[in-house]
Amino acid sequence: MTFRPRVALPDAALLALSVTEVWATRSYGGPVALGFACLGTVALLFRHRFPLAAFAATLPALSLGYIWFSPMGTLYGIAAGGTDRRSGSAWQGRAIPGRALLIGGCALLAATVSFVPWPFRAPVGWGLSDTILAVMLSALLAVAPTALGLFAASRRELAGKLAELAASRERESVLAAEQAVVRERARMAREMHDTVAHHISLIAVQSGALEATAKGPQARAAAGAVRELSRDALDELRRMVGLLRLPLTPGLPLDAGPGLAGIPALVAAAGPGTRGELPAAIVPAGAAALPPDVQHAAYRIVQEALTNIRKHAPGAETRVLVRRSDDVLVVEVRNGPAVAAPGQALPSGGHGLAGLRERAAQLGGEFTASPAAPGGFLVRATLPVGPAAEAA
Repeated sequence: MTFRPRVALPDAALLALSVTEVWATRSYGGPVALGFACLGTVALLFRHRFPLAAFAATLPALSLGYIWFSPMGTLYGIAAGGTDRRSGSAWQGRAIPGRALLIGGCALLAATVSFVPWPFRAPVGWGLSDTILAVMLSALLAVAPTALGLFAASRRELAGKLAELAASRERESVLAAEQAVVRERARMAREMHDTVAHHISLIAVQSGALEATAKGPQARAAAGAVRELSRDALDELRRMVGLLRLPLTPGLPLDAGPGLAGIPALVAAAGPGTRGELPAAIVPAGAAALPPDVQHAAYRIVQEALTNIRKHAPGAETRVLVRRSDDVLVVEVRNGPAVAAPGQALPSGGHGLAGLRERAAQLGGEFTASPAAPGGFLVRATLPVGPAAEAA
């Protein structure tokens, strides 16, 4: 059971007061009175589990006229909303009229037991002053713990309402942030569709016209390659626009995009100086055994590395290696020195390698990009894929 100081310390203090009260009044009655007093003190140990039973066990001690702490403690517990562990229900969970009747009945019973003399008590005078004092004392013994208990229950209920309100505000804040993200994603999708898709479509149309009118097989082949690349770029762009327009639904499976099976096409399109080492156990036969997000990250790493080579080291000998080593997928793209001078610089945001490093980090992998001798460059990533599958 978890130790809760805010509950245990007041209980211990009440029990100590009750024990002290019993010890201080041990000579006020006979063995029967002392037994009832001890029974009331023991009942305090069970006032959280069995509040009504504990309250009933303190009534004989209350009738003695000088034992107060144990009956007041159990009455406070009932008014504050004790929990009956046998039924698993809390008094505060009852209907309001039923709970009010329960608390009022217990308070009235405590006042009655405290006021009415019992046979084993000494003779009581029924003078007006004595009667008024007895009524006031009985009312105080019943009303004070009941009022304090109701105050504690109201305070606890108010704290619960405040917690619910804070949670509701937090949910509203999260929902508002999600809606802002959805609106921004929709705006980005529109911008990408209206600008980038427009220009790529024009490139595809113009390259198709150039292919039809070009003289010579090399010119037609170059125009056809541009047209194919433009069409692939449009397909990728449409897929990304579609993902941006999807709602933010947790757990919704998304298309991860191209994977390992698309790497041979990248290598083939990179030119005759690029060769790949892509084991058949991974591409494409074993691709289904690897997580889609890992496959997509490997594809993007190879794609970005080959793009950088074409921009900064035209004609360089390039080697693409994709292999599985135990529980990681190793992706390497290494190129030698440039054969020709780089052409006209293309627009670049400088975020390509940083984006690849973020992809690897999100998957729990590692990414390095550094110069390699002689005069080349190496891009290497290790992506965790889990334990290696047993050979079939």
